[in-house]
Amino acid sequence: MKKLIVTADDFGLAHSINEGILMAYRDGIVTNINLIPTGDAANDAIAVIKYDKIPEIGVHLALTETRPATSTRLISSIVEEDGSFSGSRAGFLRKLFSGNVDIEHVKIEFKSQMDKAAHSGAMITNLSSHEHLHMIPEIFKVVTALAKEYGVRYVRVLKKEAVVPPFSLNKLFRSAVAGYFRPGMEKMLRKSALLTADNFFGFLDSGRICEEALLRMLADIKEGVTELVVHPGFLDPEVLGRYRFHINCEEELCALTGPKAKKAIIDNGISLCKYGDLAAA
Repeated sequence: MKKLIVTADDFGLAHSINEGILMAYRDGIVTNINLIPTGDAANDAIAVIKYDKIPEIGVHLALTETRPATSTRLISSIVEEDGSFSGSRAGFLRKLFSGNVDIEHVKIEFKSQMDKAAHSGAMITNLSSHEHLHMIPEIFKVVTALAKEYGVRYVRVLKKEAVVPPFSLNKLFRSAVAGYFRPGMEKMLRKSALLTADNFFGFLDSGRICEEALLRMLADIKEGVTELVVHPGFLDPEVLGRYRFHINCEEELCALTGPKAKKAIIDNGISLCKYGDLAAA
C-alpha cells in the first residue's frame, strides 16, 4: 500500500506561515504539522494546537535563524552576542566544525524545545530539525536520545530522491550531502530501535514545490510509507525580509490545496496518513 505523510515544516516561524500551514492542513493534503518551538510565532502556534485540539504534531528542532528557548547563559556556545542563534546554517556549521560548540548546550536547548512543544498538549510523533542540522552525527545522537526519552518513535532521515528536471547545481549538491550522511543516520537509528519513513520527497525541491513538481512527486510515490515535506504559507513583509527561503510559500499553498493534487492522490492509489496512524497500526 502507498501511504503518504505530507509534512508542513516551520509551524511557529511567523504568523503568516502559521496561517498558510493551517489552511493546507484543514483544506489541503497536509497531514502532519511540524512545530518549530523557537519561532517568533511559536506561542501563537501552540495556542492554535490547543484551541483546535490538533491531536499530534512533530517537533522541528532549531539551532539557526530563531531565538533559543533556554536562557542564553546556559547555552552560550550556540548563541550569538545578541542572544539569538546564528542567522544561517553555514554560520552554525563553521562554529561546530571549529570546535566551538559544546554539545551539552545543544542537549539543554533541544530539551527545552521539546518541553515547550509538549505544553501544546498534542502527542509528539516525530522529530526533525530546521535546515536538517540533525544530519550531523553529533546532533543526530542528541535527537535520537531525546526521541527515546519522550517516547517519540519516528525521526526524519533523508532518503534517496531522484534528481529530476529542472536540474541545478543546488539539487546535485543537496543529493550528495544527503547521500553522505544517510548511511550513518540509518545505522544509528537501527541501534536506537527508532523508525523512519521508507521513502522521502521534498528535500531536493525544498522551498520550490510548484503544482507541476508536486504532481510529479505524487505520481512517483512508491509502496510503503513516504514522507513529503512542504513549506506552505502566506507572504508578508516579515517573511520577505527575514525568511527568503519561504518566498514561494504561497505557490506551495496553492498546489497543496488545489483540486489537481487531491485528484492525484486518488488516481495514484495513495492513502494519506499521519505518524500516529502508523504507531496505532
